[in-house]
Amino acid sequence: MGNLLLRLGERAFELKWLVVTVWVVILAGLGTGAYIYMEQPTSNISIPGTEAQKTFDRYGELFPDDGKASGRIVFSSEQGTIADNRKDIDTLLNKIADVDNVTSVISPFDNPEGISSNNKIGYAVIQLEGEIGSVDKATTDKVEELVNANGASNLQVERGGDLIRKVPDEILGVGEIAGVLIALMVLVITLGSLVAAGMPIITALIAVGASAAGLFSLSQVIEVNATTPALAIMLGLAVGIDYSLFIINRYRSLLLEGYDYKAASAKAIATAGSAVLFAASTVVIALASLTVVQIPFMSTMGLTAAATVAAAAIIAITLVPAMLGIAGARIFRGKTRAAITAAQKRGVKHDEHAPHTSKMWRWGNMLTKYPYAVIAASVLIIGVIAWPIKDMQLGLPTDEFAARDSTERKAYDLMAKGFGDGASGPLLILVEDMPTTSDEDRKAVRTPIMKEYGKQVAEQTAAAEASIRQQAAQVASVEQYSALQQQIAAMQAEGEKQKQDALKEIEKQVALYAPLYQYQQVAERIAKLDNVELAVPAATAKDGRVGVIQVIPKSGPSDQATIDLVTNLRSGDTQKDVLKQSGATFGVTGSTASQIDINQKLSDALPVYLAVVVGLSLVLLIVAFRSILVPLKATLGFLLSVAAMFGALVAVFQWGWFGIAEAPGPIVSMIPIIAIGILFGLAMDYEFFLVSGMHEAHQHTRDSHKAVLRGFHQGAKVVIAAAAIMVSVFAGFITNHDATVQAIGFALTVGIFVDAFIVRMTIVPAVMHLLGNSAWWLPKWLDRIVPHISIEGETTRK
Repeated sequence: MGNLLLRLGERAFELKWLVVTVWVVILAGLGTGAYIYMEQPTSNISIPGTEAQKTFDRYGELFPDDGKASGRIVFSSEQGTIADNRKDIDTLLNKIADVDNVTSVISPFDNPEGISSNNKIGYAVIQLEGEIGSVDKATTDKVEELVNANGASNLQVERGGDLIRKVPDEILGVGEIAGVLIALMVLVITLGSLVAAGMPIITALIAVGASAAGLFSLSQVIEVNATTPALAIMLGLAVGIDYSLFIINRYRSLLLEGYDYKAASAKAIATAGSAVLFAASTVVIALASLTVVQIPFMSTMGLTAAATVAAAAIIAITLVPAMLGIAGARIFRGKTRAAITAAQKRGVKHDEHAPHTSKMWRWGNMLTKYPYAVIAASVLIIGVIAWPIKDMQLGLPTDEFAARDSTERKAYDLMAKGFGDGASGPLLILVEDMPTTSDEDRKAVRTPIMKEYGKQVAEQTAAAEASIRQQAAQVASVEQYSALQQQIAAMQAEGEKQKQDALKEIEKQVALYAPLYQYQQVAERIAKLDNVELAVPAATAKDGRVGVIQVIPKSGPSDQATIDLVTNLRSGDTQKDVLKQSGATFGVTGSTASQIDINQKLSDALPVYLAVVVGLSLVLLIVAFRSILVPLKATLGFLLSVAAMFGALVAVFQWGWFGIAEAPGPIVSMIPIIAIGILFGLAMDYEFFLVSGMHEAHQHTRDSHKAVLRGFHQGAKVVIAAAAIMVSVFAGFITNHDATVQAIGFALTVGIFVDAFIVRMTIVPAVMHLLGNSAWWLPKWLDRIVPHISIEGETTRK
């Protein structure tokens, strides 16, 4: 591998403009594909195979006009009742009905459940064209404009559901750009040259552009979640800068050792480039392993992020040497260029000794002098940060946990106030194989209708008889009596005609409502279950064999009582009690049931993925360092970093510390899995770059103490710079408008900081000192089967 990369570095340096041209063509091609095939990302999160999703898919097959996107306009009358403001409400809803992609509008006055019991709050249902979470931006913008232009001073009007666009309009904002600028400053300080510092920024931007364009080129084939592009950009910027930094920093060191520019470029690619490929492969494997959880949107995220990292590594080992060739001697100036010129005149000379007066040497010496105190203090600090993890709750982003000043949160609060906590998260029960409508069903429906009809006939007959008696008392001639008889006959004939018409209408109503009768009975039984506020039939097929019942829980969508209700409804005993041996079956779906299933699926996947990552960590490190204790130490350190990352995430985004989160609430279920995958890859990068130097020094000296100090001094500077860049880039995303991206950025900021500066730069040297020579022990049987590899291309050192 080392010799192959050596030749690659040489050829890329020589054919610099060809390499640049190739990457320009690749970018242009991917950009064209993205322009032609790009589909709008979706904010919808779904997992095929869950009961809620299978039921929802079946619901869409049986009722194709339903199951699409929908939103809610909520009205609150500040003075008077909703009815008092009907004119203003009707005017607004009529305007909304004319908006493109609005398929129907159900007014609160047309919905029996659309107005609260105190007549102060009402809501309209807006049916939209398109899938849930993928409503056209122009539609949501127009509805927002109409609502904001509503001139009714006595009405509070808020929007919810799919009328809120949850896909951010921009991915990179001021915070993200500031993070990149801070990274540039770190690069200038580390490399001592603005030209050299600009190269990692360029390669990172190309990696981000290529991965984002590639993703959107495929967006008609795969569903792109709104978080996926932001995640790819976040990771692409971070690793794209770091990987190029490793190579350019190595290039600078080789120049100072006396190599000419071409040879230094080739050797930098052969050594640092080899390490970059090994480090990138660990990140790629970790992220691609997200496919093991068998959740499609997580797989897409993982594979997209993995492709971004792979692109960053490939760009680093091909484009960086080309840019080094273009820059030539102009890459460094001042004292650095003078030192390089002097070294090249002197000839190649390897400096294997680290100055004992350097800050990193003194820091490492202090860590190894008091190892127990250092380890105890570090673990204590991490333990304090990690403590909130005990209260971590997982959930999905809903209107319930939106920012308090947002219109969707206000709409949710108004619905809860007017209709109960469960009104914004109804459950849908899809009943299938219901027995066909029987004569008994029709009779049951007909009886109350006929009773009401008989009551009305009796009232009308009594009124007619009273009128006839009054007229009969006033008859004074034969002519008047004859006229009265004719009037009575006409009334009897008209009455018989009205009776026949009424009976026909009654039969029509019986035919219409008889299929609903069985569902009404099922709904009445469901309504008697614990925590059910209301259960009503919502739709039926023409033959009555399939129907939908809407269930409103008493509790909110994220409450444990609602989860218990869904579990209860799905139990076999409850279904038997509710369906009464009818042979019918039902499934539970709706946004609330889907969220419950997704949360459970992701919660179940978390320990599985963590086990995969930990196992992967042990295998990779055993292969890299041919040791048992070093991998165990590295893996335990990674778990400490994970604990601190999640503890800080809970404190800030669940408890609401420091006011960073606009709306504190449960941690979005997918964040822990994604964060673990990314942190694992990056933590192993730092482990490789730090411990590989110790390993190499130990092989040369067999002195464990000196090996730890020398290896630490060799790797510390670049690890600090790389971690500072990572922290800067990830911290920039904390200001993102998307709460999920914001939380991921914060989690990785804390995770990288703790892993790099507390675990790798503090605990690792202390532990390695305590382990001594035993750190590199490997059982003989394992030594025979573990392949020999060189992380930094040592085969090229001649």
